[in-house]
Amino acid sequence: MRKSAALATAVLSLALVGPASAASADSHASCAGTVSASVAGQPGVRATIAHGFIAEAQSGVHTAGDLQSEWSRMHQPLEGCVEFITP
Repeated sequence: MRKSAALATAVLSLALVGPASAASADSHASCAGTVSASVAGQPGVRATIAHGFIAEAQSGVHTAGDLQSEWSRMHQPLEGCVEFITP
């Protein structure tokens, strides 16, 4: 997936705070849930991720909804979820 520098910066912040915060997510949570729990309290990060899906959709291959849907159905450890949304 092609992402903006802002998305990469936001997601890199997960490496700093993600593991402790992700522990609060249900073990059956989707990537969307796990990452959202990891960035809770960090204003704008979730919106930046959503804008990354929109930017990727502008390539014409998938819609933003397709990408969000796929991410919402993925069930992986935090590292795998972050890999899906990072360059």
